[in-house]
Amino acid sequence: MQNSLSWIEWLDRLDRVLQGAREDVRALAEFDNPRAVPALQRCKRQLSALTNELRMLDRSVLSTKPSGPNSDRAYNLQKALDTTVFHLGTAANAPASEPHSLRERQLTAIDSALRESCYEAARLLGPVRLQA
Repeated sequence: MQNSLSWIEWLDRLDRVLQGAREDVRALAEFDNPRAVPALQRCKRQLSALTNELRMLDRSVLSTKPSGPNSDRAYNLQKALDTTVFHLGTAANAPASEPHSLRERQLTAIDSALRESCYEAARLLGPVRLQA
């Protein structure tokens, strides 16, 4: 029960962070906004912490799905989160002198990675439930 509760709490925090990050990215469509870099750095820190916690969670409490390609849903979520953190870091560390079109592509990449992370988190839960 303790391990299942840990997953539930972790997934709840993940959902809040992912939704907040998507809202921040939408609001920060312009990097000229002085809050853009700190917001991206905050999102990166929060997702990095959750990604590290994911590595420590007991995956044995997740019910198994018939084997097939990409059947390790926790691993798929881990990859999606790592990609998201990478894109957030790239954008947060970009020089202010970058062309506007490059900044727009970075934000598009972040939004896409966030959507993929949301999708993988939903697949982790899906119709399959945690074992109580």
